[in-house]
Amino acid sequence: MKTIVRLIAKDYRLFWSDRVAVVLTFIIPIALILIWGNVFTNAGRGTSRLRLALLNESPSPVAKKLERALDSSVAFRIVKSFKDENGAEKKFDTASIQEYVRKGSSSAALVIPRDALTDTSRGVKLQFYYDPKNEIEMQMIDGMLQQTVMQNIPAVFLQSMQRRALQFLGGDSGSSFNNEIAQTVSKYFNIPPQYVFNPPIDSIMGSENNSAEGEGNIFNSILQLEKIQLVGKEIVNPWATRSVGGWAMMFLLFTLTAASASLFDEKKSGVVLRLLASPISRLDILWSKYLFNMSLGFLQLTVLFFAGAVLFDIDIYSNFFNLLLIITAAAMACTAFGMLLAAFSRTSAQANGYGTFFILAMSSVGGAWFPTALMPEFIQQISKGTIVYWSMEGFQQVLWRNANFFEILPNIGMLLFFAVLITSVSLWQFKKGHVF
Repeated sequence: MKTIVRLIAKDYRLFWSDRVAVVLTFIIPIALILIWGNVFTNAGRGTSRLRLALLNESPSPVAKKLERALDSSVAFRIVKSFKDENGAEKKFDTASIQEYVRKGSSSAALVIPRDALTDTSRGVKLQFYYDPKNEIEMQMIDGMLQQTVMQNIPAVFLQSMQRRALQFLGGDSGSSFNNEIAQTVSKYFNIPPQYVFNPPIDSIMGSENNSAEGEGNIFNSILQLEKIQLVGKEIVNPWATRSVGGWAMMFLLFTLTAASASLFDEKKSGVVLRLLASPISRLDILWSKYLFNMSLGFLQLTVLFFAGAVLFDIDIYSNFFNLLLIITAAAMACTAFGMLLAAFSRTSAQANGYGTFFILAMSSVGGAWFPTALMPEFIQQISKGTIVYWSMEGFQQVLWRNANFFEILPNIGMLLFFAVLITSVSLWQFKKGHVF
């Protein structure tokens, strides 16, 4: 037994001396649990501050009450203005708020039109413009918006009815009138009389316990919400179109990290020494490795998108040239990332270990697995510092919005910026000569 214990102790000493093994065993899982925990805890609490563009054209008290409720909501980050081409701040109008959604600045917009509530209206008319680029985000916005609206509108109607009755009929007659109304509504809509003017939230929202012709039906005509999809109506397979870019980027990063780490294997096998013995410089070896990895990354992304077109009817052809531009920029940035890992690592195992951590972290916060809008705001800011985020945004611009060259320039520019910056750091580190 003592022998077995000593052998176990020996294995633990070897384990703790291997930094890569320790990182893969403890640090990476803890970091990813932290990221995912923040995302799902944040989404579950409904505090993700989802961006919602808002235009209120109605002077009615109901519209103002609804606007105040949305302004104070912890679920939404309300936007009421935009910057024009000259950088000037302007209030939304009907045309500009729709364009704001089309360009992807917001996934949804709520318009309270001038005739939202008139003397002859049976309910409040609202217009909801949306871009379902992220299905989970869209469902959350839709659900939270309807809850906020329905929590505020019915009470205004019912309280207004009570006040008007008391105002025009007097105290006793007004109370009698309100009681009669409650009894009549109760009779024909199967609602307890005490709930007519003070309805519980479950009946307003239409809980699962309500029957089709039961308690919630009196409120169905109160909200007339016109939903208008502005982007993606012609896409055959929305889910695949949204997802293919994220998965392709994750696998590309793994491929290029492994390819860059092969420098260590070539050094160990003696290939690098034989190359350096010939009229070939270290810089030649690095650039050949960089260009090989970039071409491999370009080929892999292109093949994956063609596979998506064949398997899931993703339309890659109508905007193919711009898709190739994003693929090229993404391949350059990912190749630079792989070379950076090789430059700062001491062994192939170390490069692959650190690569696993950074790839999973970037994929998590960059939008490859779930929408960045569901994350806490500080993680949303961090995500903009990742290659995955700008690649995903570029793919969505091209495949989902059919964006032109000028509209994808910011995405291409950021990816090329990452590529140049990371490559420069890698070359500086390679000059120290610890890799070869």
